[in-house]
Amino acid sequence: MPYSENATVEEYFDTFTEPNGDSWLVIDTVITDPTYLTQPYVNSVAFKKLRDAAGWDPTPCRADQPR
Repeated sequence: MPYSENATVEEYFDTFTEPNGDSWLVIDTVITDPTYLTQPYVNSVAFKKLRDAAGWDPTPCRADQPR
């Protein structure tokens, strides 16, 4: 997406816990650019904290050697 020198980005971070104990992190991003956008572009993502490491199986990174 093109953007001008007048573009601004604002981010808002919010955490909360639901009554059932679930913890959330919500990130809202607002992009404003009067040159290319007729209104602010808003994006929101939500991350739920897992109660334990179930489903978490990290593996070490590796770089393949050239042949």
